[in-house]
Amino acid sequence: MATHKLSVIVVEDHSIIAEGLNSILHDNEELELKGIFATAEEALVFLEASAIDVLLLDISLPEMSGLEMCRIVKRQYPRTKIVALTNHTERSVIQEMLENGADGYLLKNTSKQDLITAIAEVMKNRFILQSELQKILFSPAAADKDRPRLTTREKEILLLVSQGTTTSTIAKQLFISPQTVETHRRNLMQKFEVNNSAALIKKATEKGLL
Repeated sequence: MATHKLSVIVVEDHSIIAEGLNSILHDNEELELKGIFATAEEALVFLEASAIDVLLLDISLPEMSGLEMCRIVKRQYPRTKIVALTNHTERSVIQEMLENGADGYLLKNTSKQDLITAIAEVMKNRFILQSELQKILFSPAAADKDRPRLTTREKEILLLVSQGTTTSTIAKQLFISPQTVETHRRNLMQKFEVNNSAALIKKATEKGLL
């Protein structure tokens, strides 16, 4: 007797990880992989025509981020379960993903079996969050006294800089001039007391702002 397979799509822009997920999902008889997409935009076009059960979603994507895609999918297709599959362990990113409606949050170092289990669990309306991430999310916040206070725009630019986005691309994405982006970069470096982007990213990560 044929059983209903859970339909799954993956949004992941790193081909080696996409290939691994392709292998894992194809090997499972209870799952049907409907597609792997390198961008959120491509996946959203697919979802306009096809209902799916589970979306495995990376957060750092080329254009629209997984955070934004999660919010859109949950608004337009509330029955679709979303499991973040990412390397991000920052409290702020975890919180925002959950606020946007994610049903689970896993790191890319998760085991094959834990991934399959997570897919089954979210379909039972059970929320999934790895134990190491629970510690990050629920532990007392780190002391804030030496953490720079950033504006919303500075936080946006800091995240884009950490993803290797160029000044011109940041300007286009945020609809501001390259000169304004450079001003924000300089302000960020002053606040973190560093003189290059690599040091900025390192220090922001250490202070829990990335």
